[in-house]
Amino acid sequence: MGLRSGVLLAATLAGAIGLAAAITPRVLGASRSAPPTFAADIAPLIYANCASCHRPGQSAPFSLLSYDDVKRRGQTIVEVTARRYMPPWHAARADGYPALRDERRLTDENLATLKTWVDAGMPPGDLSKAPPPPSFPVGWPLGVPDLILALPSAIPVPAEGRDLYRNVTLELDLPVDRSIVAIDYQPTARSVVHHALFFIEPSDVVVTDADVIPGLGRALLGPGRGRSAGARIGAADDAWGGLGGWVPGVTPRFFPDGIAQRLPPHSNIVMQMHLHPSGKAEQENGRLALYFSKTPPRKSLTGVQVPPAFGFAAGLDIPAGEKRFVVRDTFVLPVEIEAYGARGHAHYLGREMKMTVTLPDGSTRGLLWIKDWDFRWQDSYLFQAPVRLPKGAKLDVEIVYDNSADNPRNPSSPPVRVRWGRESEDEMGSMTLLVAMPSPDDNRALRDAQARHFREQLARRLRR
Repeated sequence: MGLRSGVLLAATLAGAIGLAAAITPRVLGASRSAPPTFAADIAPLIYANCASCHRPGQSAPFSLLSYDDVKRRGQTIVEVTARRYMPPWHAARADGYPALRDERRLTDENLATLKTWVDAGMPPGDLSKAPPPPSFPVGWPLGVPDLILALPSAIPVPAEGRDLYRNVTLELDLPVDRSIVAIDYQPTARSVVHHALFFIEPSDVVVTDADVIPGLGRALLGPGRGRSAGARIGAADDAWGGLGGWVPGVTPRFFPDGIAQRLPPHSNIVMQMHLHPSGKAEQENGRLALYFSKTPPRKSLTGVQVPPAFGFAAGLDIPAGEKRFVVRDTFVLPVEIEAYGARGHAHYLGREMKMTVTLPDGSTRGLLWIKDWDFRWQDSYLFQAPVRLPKGAKLDVEIVYDNSADNPRNPSSPPVRVRWGRESEDEMGSMTLLVAMPSPDDNRALRDAQARHFREQLARRLRR
């Protein structure tokens, strides 16, 4: 399972927030004869859109922090930006959809500037006047954590072979409720960590690598597994696994004031890790940082996942050669909610996904539309302003898969039949709306409704 976005409400791949506003490239006039230069025009673009990942110690394969770095990769930069492969940003701009925060999208003028610069021989300009490369925090970016959890032991990752999935229990078992306002992870072997997801589990529940999604077993079996099983039957539908996740390039952020995620007493954190061999043997032995609210939160952050459990019961069975296999699901909100953002998840065959909402008065608006899904670049898309949705609003999700030879991301050649599963060559599919709930009763009503929806979907699947 490969999720490319963290649940941290303000986590993005953009790096330093506000950097784009702080260093703005010179605007090229139509009549300007001198070509753009690195110092005046290219450095601001690269530093604002690329440097957060393209720097030492991060996931990108090379650095872009100096003129020589960028000149060496100039033609490649022009090619990947022209194809909109870089910088990674797959949410579409469309009428009726919310404006998104921290958008990483180069304008047509930016693309023209890059190409003109490369075609002109990549002149440096006056490097003494170039903006300095951005600086990034050392240590924990959010400051000293309230609690740091270490892996019980290092996870060996061989040089070659299939991707690995490991469920690692980080023992916590606090005796009281806590409210989490931020979470961060620091891997030791960044090149092999595709992502890490964080789940809450009762401390007396044993989770093994066989648990595809921690918490899903209780959603299937019902009450009786663990001291909190009955109350947590909807755990599989929580926002991106409950507590969120880490992906390369993510920038952690605190939730907005007054919003937190609940950590129940006598709970552990299970970290599900997706590890892929990098060509050399590695050992992953990272640390997880938790930041707790100092005052009682006004609202709790959770998620509405449609279809639930990453599409476990949605009937994903894609024939070989099928160019447009569509999964649709609908969920009616049992309470009023306040939405802060959305994300999607699928694997290599996913091509497009869309979440819309139909209001009780019959009007429809969009929430998130990813026109060109890319498994390698999953993200969270955060609204510039919260979106209030009333009780009775209907969330509709449509996910399109392409299992034909025309799909350049199809991992199988020739195509083969693909069903639901956690391996990258299997498929999943869901979209999650990140929402804040003002009261425990509303939160419980939402959880119960999602659990019922999952059980009903599963029952339909078993009847087929």
